[in-house]
Amino acid sequence: MPSPKVLMILLFSSLLVLVNQSVFAQSIPTQNLKGQVLDKSIKTALVGASIECIDLPNFKAISTENGQFKITGIPVGRHSFRINYVGYKMANLSNLLLESGKELVLVVEMDDQLNNMMAVTVKSNNKVKPINEFSLVSARKFSVEETRRFAAGINDPSRIAMAFAGVQGNGDNNSLIIRGNAPNGLLWRMEGIDIPNPNHFAAVGTSGGGISILSAQLLANSDFMTGAFPAEYGNALSGVFDIRLRKGNKDKKEHTFSASTIGVDLASEGYFKKGYEGSYLVNYRYGFLTLMQQFGLKIGEANTKFQDLSFNLYLPVKKMGTFTIFGFGGLSSQKSDVTRDSLIFLTDPSKRSASFTGSNTGALGFTHSIQLGSKTLLRTIYSINANSYNKENTSIAKFNSPLLFSRDNVFQENNAILSMTLTRKFNKHHLLKTGFYTTVKGFDLKQREAVANVLKDKVKIDGNTRLSNAFMQYKYDPNNQWSFQAGLHAQYFALNKSALIEPRAGIKYQLSKNQFISAGFGLHSQIQPLGNYFARIKVGADTLQPNTGLDFSRSAHYVLGYAIQFAPNWNLKTEWYYQWLYQIPITAEAATNFSILNMDDDYAIERLNNKGNGKNYGMEITIERFWNDQFYLLSSLSLFQSKYLPSDGIWRNTRFNTNTSFTLATGKEWNLHGKRSSSIATDLKVLYSGGQRVTPIDLAKSIAQKKQVVDNNRIYEDQLASFFRVDFQLEWKTQYLKRTGTVILGVQNLFNRKNPVSQSFDASTNKIKYNYLLGMIPVLGYKVDL
Repeated sequence: MPSPKVLMILLFSSLLVLVNQSVFAQSIPTQNLKGQVLDKSIKTALVGASIECIDLPNFKAISTENGQFKITGIPVGRHSFRINYVGYKMANLSNLLLESGKELVLVVEMDDQLNNMMAVTVKSNNKVKPINEFSLVSARKFSVEETRRFAAGINDPSRIAMAFAGVQGNGDNNSLIIRGNAPNGLLWRMEGIDIPNPNHFAAVGTSGGGISILSAQLLANSDFMTGAFPAEYGNALSGVFDIRLRKGNKDKKEHTFSASTIGVDLASEGYFKKGYEGSYLVNYRYGFLTLMQQFGLKIGEANTKFQDLSFNLYLPVKKMGTFTIFGFGGLSSQKSDVTRDSLIFLTDPSKRSASFTGSNTGALGFTHSIQLGSKTLLRTIYSINANSYNKENTSIAKFNSPLLFSRDNVFQENNAILSMTLTRKFNKHHLLKTGFYTTVKGFDLKQREAVANVLKDKVKIDGNTRLSNAFMQYKYDPNNQWSFQAGLHAQYFALNKSALIEPRAGIKYQLSKNQFISAGFGLHSQIQPLGNYFARIKVGADTLQPNTGLDFSRSAHYVLGYAIQFAPNWNLKTEWYYQWLYQIPITAEAATNFSILNMDDDYAIERLNNKGNGKNYGMEITIERFWNDQFYLLSSLSLFQSKYLPSDGIWRNTRFNTNTSFTLATGKEWNLHGKRSSSIATDLKVLYSGGQRVTPIDLAKSIAQKKQVVDNNRIYEDQLASFFRVDFQLEWKTQYLKRTGTVILGVQNLFNRKNPVSQSFDASTNKIKYNYLLGMIPVLGYKVDL
């Protein structure tokens, strides 16, 4: 008889096929394309722009008041469009997918045409050109429509970003290691304001978690940056994920429902009132990973729960500008229990311990944008957010003995942020953006860990402080060949009165119509995770907090890049980079190998100073075939070194120095011929990287002492076996008259490869054993848009 795992997969797959086919015959469906044409710099409406369907020339429109346009009755399928406006570069939007279930709504932001020379821009570069025009190096657009195809990505922005150059995952979670930096160096931003880590099961001091809180249903095209980012971004060392939300449909109420092995997802959007330009967009998701566990799919040992809600409300007021209200919230927990069964207690030592992890995060933001004349945009944002993290570890010595606590942590943080930015476009050659944002940071941190079976306070503090940032950045485009940007970013941390000013600069030169070079430089800094400042150190009879004076961790980024379009729809890009990290917290009183650079979560309970250093350097090559003829390909190779210098004065590998990373994401789509408009697509994603860095285990000493003994003089010198994973996805999409049905059959880790993530000494066998990442995971789902 088939196993429960196989039965569930067959039952789920059959149900999806039946749902996708249960509809009567109908006529060929059509759909509407509508949107708004804006100036890219200050978002003024462009009235009179022409919008034309390239493959169906009879479908065209002219933008009217507020830059809006609408083309009705377009047959569903993929189409390309051309947008023209006097004084601006022509915009080509290729292979846009029109589906019967939802109108396609675009916001087209156009660049100035600076002169007649080099007027024909490189189409392929525009595909990945970042939305933030101050980003000239190490940045690319995160296209929601394109990246939804990535195999078994479960609509998680972090997991999709792992296919980009210089980016690696960190175990089974979605933390991002960027160019050898620790994952906590990443800045998350939404709608122009900093946000807390938007992931379920997120530990303190990290930028990732188990799965994203954010649904792809709400995301618009966004920016992902991996170094030398512009002056408006602060408090980050490695990268920036600058997320933008789309507006709901202002003319029609539309809904999306999806069910998968991850959970159920409901989204709704529409108008508040007919004739009013405002709209709403809301998404709710409930996860049931525990149900998968009950059917035999190994997602982990703990009982796992999560749910989230996110929304974006667009509220324009005629003479007062536009207001938006946006936010997200996520609840997640994992719980495992000790066994009270004497037989299991004796045969399985892991069942003698239990844990509980709770992670809750939420953010709410209010924005106001108003045009001050025809050349100035003022944007004001107020946001509040909070996150909490609970961690308990318990165990029993005998199957009938009481629970003993080894850890009992409760961390709570909340922020109130005010931001104001002013963008001034003097003319098509000169652009200035300046602003500030200040954050009141409240906290209540309690970390208790067992010492001789007694819980002791390692961190115990509550209060508040403030982090203030200000910036100014200027962009000069003398012609279509040259682009220059320069800026200053300032930070002030009230807790210990730390302050600094950081210069940033970038340059880009178009060598010809199909190639360019670029270079960038920037100083960047980041405060420490708050608990590091308040670590309690026992000195004699006194308990001290010696780290409250810790300064910012700092880094200098240098980037040189080259890109060429070597064939239609094919682009090759390479970047060389060097990052010098300094003022890095390391052990203060003794010569040890400890550095903050090797931590990706939790707090450091040690006396620290800012005398550490580090360096990351390498090269990246990306080859990309943009979606055309129903085929795409994205592949990258990264070769790098990541080193650090602790207090013992020895340069060492960081724990994230895997040296090599390779990614491949590719897919093909075919139209099916039948009574209904339908298509089938296959997608493949390959991830490879050098093995995890580990400290060698001294096997002889471990056997003699009957416990694990590591060689701390050789920290992170060894590597485990290389990481290799293949994800596969099959998508079957059917266009009905008023809805679109999509069946997704995907598999993470298709070949069920055992990728080691850590090693330990097993005293029962006197051998080294390895802990592995998750094996094969099916990702099965059905989505309907209507």
